Amino acid sequence: MLDPAASLPSRILSAEETRWSVERAWPVPGKPKMLAVEVTAFEAPEDAGTSTSSAAGAAPRAAASRRARRAGCFRVEHDRGAARPSEHLDLFPPDTDPELPALRQAAQGGLVIAHEPGLRAVVRHRDGSDETYTVVLPAGRATELLDGMRRAQAFSGPFRLPRLISHDDSTATFQALTGASLHRPQRIGAQAWETAWDQSLDAWSTAIQHPGELPASAPVHGAATEIRRLQRWEALVRPYLVGAELFHASVMAACDALASIPERRMVPAHRQLRDEDLLYSPELGPALVKVSNAGWAHPALDLGGLLACAKWNELRGLWDAPRRAVVFGLINDAAYRNGVAGDALEAYERAALLRLSAQFTFSPGLADAAEALRASLIQSESWR
Repeated sequence: MLDPAASLPSRILSAEETRWSVERAWPVPGKPKMLAVEVTAFEAPEDAGTSTSSAAGAAPRAAASRRARRAGCFRVEHDRGAARPSEHLDLFPPDTDPELPALRQAAQGGLVIAHEPGLRAVVRHRDGSDETYTVVLPAGRATELLDGMRRAQAFSGPFRLPRLISHDDSTATFQALTGASLHRPQRIGAQAWETAWDQSLDAWSTAIQHPGELPASAPVHGAATEIRRLQRWEALVRPYLVGAELFHASVMAACDALASIPERRMVPAHRQLRDEDLLYSPELGPALVKVSNAGWAHPALDLGGLLACAKWNELRGLWDAPRRAVVFGLINDAAYRNGVAGDALEAYERAALLRLSAQFTFSPGLADAAEALRASLIQSESWR
């Protein structure tokens, strides 16, 4: 459970004489009492015309997704004699970030739809039916993104990929891809749900069967990389948990399982694949986005990550059990067809679930769901 003294933000905070909904939050390395946050102007459910999701504990997300994102920092001050610490939300001016100097110009005439302070922002521009997305990075970092896009051509053909329109040293603009996100089943429809996932996993299978299309120099995401990633998140969330030693033990067991997986076969991998990164169009087929981290990995990495996302989506109330079951069945079929051993798939799925439970602890709308996930993982480990 969460430490009552933990410096985590409330769901709604005030700043600039406005109430803000905290959409996402991240630890700031070296600053244990501070979190980076992404917020939107708060709309009460009755104002937005939708009800609050009890599963996610969130303000209406459909409405929030259409509003501009702001970013800044959250901190607390423990006032002597006060029953509770005081919360402070310090926001950057609209469409700015001191570490993303190109954001102000990129945001002109557009809408900031994602903003990770100091790391990355995404701006959507619409002109009639034309829609583009501009990724804004710290100065000089666009080269890394473009290098990743070139590596991701290993997935081109089976998948449609983002088309680069323009770039400079800190921004890259892409044409929007036609298709609905597999993250939101209501946008796919019950009739097309299985078809969409089946075609997407078939495209993934085709892509990994032609590894020669990925340069040998591409990054390798082996078990050691996944172990470091999981241990990093465990260390970040540890100060915020009561009984953190139980979570630590589950993480160490997961690391041992990963280390025991043979790595004789590496294939092209997205390396951070989520259901949100898959789009589907009945006319055009599957598409893959956010592909700049493409590299080599065990085939269980991408599939295990998708299994974890499906379970997480059901837990937080985004998917119902039948839709989750369809996705589980198709992923397991894809694993079988591609020779992915069951113990490897389980190890990467469990690592991804533990990581999700840590990451979303910091986002107040999902902290309860993250705690429930973490508790279930710890309990299942105790029965092993």
